[in-house]
Amino acid sequence: MELRYLRYFVAVAERRSFSRASEDLHVAQSAVSQQIKILETEMGVVLLHRDRRRVELSEAGAAFLVEARGILQKAEQACHLAQRVSRGEEGTLKIGCFSSAVAEFLPGLIRRYRAARPRVEVELREMGPAEQQEALNAGEIHVGFNRRIPAAQAGALVQERVYSDQVFLVMAESHPLAALKKVPLKAIAQEPFVSFERSGAPEFVDQIRDWCSNAGFIPRVVSEVPLMRVILMYVAAGLGVSLVPGCIRCYRQTGVVFRPVIPRPPGLDLVLARPKAHRNPALDAWLELVRSEFPNIRSQYEGALFPGTKS
Repeated sequence: MELRYLRYFVAVAERRSFSRASEDLHVAQSAVSQQIKILETEMGVVLLHRDRRRVELSEAGAAFLVEARGILQKAEQACHLAQRVSRGEEGTLKIGCFSSAVAEFLPGLIRRYRAARPRVEVELREMGPAEQQEALNAGEIHVGFNRRIPAAQAGALVQERVYSDQVFLVMAESHPLAALKKVPLKAIAQEPFVSFERSGAPEFVDQIRDWCSNAGFIPRVVSEVPLMRVILMYVAAGLGVSLVPGCIRCYRQTGVVFRPVIPRPPGLDLVLARPKAHRNPALDAWLELVRSEFPNIRSQYEGALFPGTKS
């Protein structure tokens, strides 16, 4: 049963006239009449009683008219839905992130995105770097704010730099090294060290170990912690020092201080990661918005949180 049969039937039934229906449909009257006869034959019922003066609905036709209107309305709704989805105006956008790296800018971006596309359902998932990579590859999220994945492991993922963070030494504010404006990395060689759990961010943990190794020592790890905010609590309690991304200052832990390290470690990139061949129009609109904010985000994070630490 074709939709045009239903449209022709509804037009005739509502106007009680083949001629008026054909005019409104911009279709020859003979074609309208023929299509409705095909519909009646296909259904095996008489839908319309015709004579030279008037057209009347049969009992079956009156019942069918109600359903035909509903079907046409549903078809139109389905068409409009598909068009909105194709334009990125409706659908779902699943974003992975770890909150410390995006807390200062992501909520505002989502508000702007939702204001422009209120029909898109945005799902935000807190995920560590390794978990995000797995979720992107499995199609469980559409995009992630992640640490840079080495090219050999990135596979079919595209990565765009959002900003480059700085690694800082964090210690209790009563620690003797807190009196220094910049701390030589080798000064913490004998300090108890609170490390991020490697399974959550293997690249970051390995980078920290390499930096320390280049300075002539291996960190004396006393605790491995799965959450950055918990590292700050350990440090505030005097249980050790740690090397952390500057962005975690957003947690505003009392009792700790952050100091630049010399020699300065390489920047720690936050990237916008996504599959190369994605098929989600809602993601295209999101990427366009985030890219437009790159300059503002970079000015906010790249040294702005720690005046005088760029050099």
